[in-house]
Amino acid sequence: MPIALLALAIGAFGLGTTETIVMGLLPQLSSGLHVSIAQAGLLVSGYAIGVTIASPLVSILTNSLSRRATLLLTMGIFIAGNACSAMAPGYGSLMLARVLTSFSHGTFYGAASIIACQVVAPDRRAQALSLVYIGLTLAMILGVPMGTVVAQLTSWRMAFWLICAVGLIAWATMWIWIPQDRASGPAIALAAQFRAMLHPLVVTMMLVSLCTAASMFTLFTYISPFLQIRTGFSTRMIDGILLMIGGGLCLGNLLGGRLADWKMLPSCAGLMAAVAVVQVLLVPGSLHPWVCLALLFLWGVFIYAPMAPLQTYVVACAGAAPNIAAAMNQSSFNFGNAIGAWAGSHMVETHWSYAGLPVLSACFAFIGLGLVGLAEYYSRQQAEPRESTPHPLTSATHAVVPKPQAREVVMSRE
Repeated sequence: MPIALLALAIGAFGLGTTETIVMGLLPQLSSGLHVSIAQAGLLVSGYAIGVTIASPLVSILTNSLSRRATLLLTMGIFIAGNACSAMAPGYGSLMLARVLTSFSHGTFYGAASIIACQVVAPDRRAQALSLVYIGLTLAMILGVPMGTVVAQLTSWRMAFWLICAVGLIAWATMWIWIPQDRASGPAIALAAQFRAMLHPLVVTMMLVSLCTAASMFTLFTYISPFLQIRTGFSTRMIDGILLMIGGGLCLGNLLGGRLADWKMLPSCAGLMAAVAVVQVLLVPGSLHPWVCLALLFLWGVFIYAPMAPLQTYVVACAGAAPNIAAAMNQSSFNFGNAIGAWAGSHMVETHWSYAGLPVLSACFAFIGLGLVGLAEYYSRQQAEPRESTPHPLTSATHAVVPKPQAREVVMSRE
């Protein structure tokens, strides 16, 4: 795999860490900013809403830029946003800094998705993107715990300064390793791109992305109290369990890439079905510690496996609108995160309590499975996604040419 993927993975690690770091800093933020825990938790929601709204807008504004330039610009926004977070004098200014940081999220992943697919052979695109997404997975396993420890030993501001340092490393490695790309043909009008986004297959697959994220975060948001109440694990044991789930996420990330390069939609359908079954089994299984651990590991593998392949497939299906499609799919993921967390909060207040979380998660997975079946129907109506328009991963409106420092990169276009 080309070394350019490492630069993209570092950027993904930084974005994933800043997206979730607040969950580990809630006590420090609450005391330092003189707000309640609930108010501090809204900093997570502010970031997610910013990603959902800003991603397509920033993608449109950067439509005329090369993807390499887009990556460098969005990483610059990321660095500036985290620096503002570290220096924020109060709660309101920190919320604004979080929203500013979120402007980089969807567009970065959009450009990174396309670059990752362009620097490898066609039959390794999903694997390439899964390696980029492993940076996001490592952020959940290592980034957040490390940031939490730093905040406990120093202050929450130092955690944001460390994320800035990760951003600077990512910017430098992308400057060195990401190949130059330039326009190779006439730009596609925004109207044509929006028409491509309205294709039933594109819309359906973005809904699959939404359901996948909702299924994950319905349970994952409340995994600590779920394990304490249902299984009886202590706080210290839960830290180790989260690390085990993170290992499952990494394995699923790599597995999903290989399966998607084999057969995308059948693989996605099988994974969604497996997620639903495991979550249903968690209802009785969570009462037995060893059974619960085995099911949670499998859940981590199956729930994360479709993430990177879905991003690749949505971009491919959009044809004339790769940039907007990639950013919009990130909006779908984040909107799904918000829906899952919101739905889970209501579930734990009902008579089902925490026992209902796996059932609700399974419902989202079953809806996603049905949408995959609908996508299969649409895909059969067209031999290849958007054949009448330039394909983003083969004959896109941007061609990649290696920089002198990156001559070893072999481009799939050649």
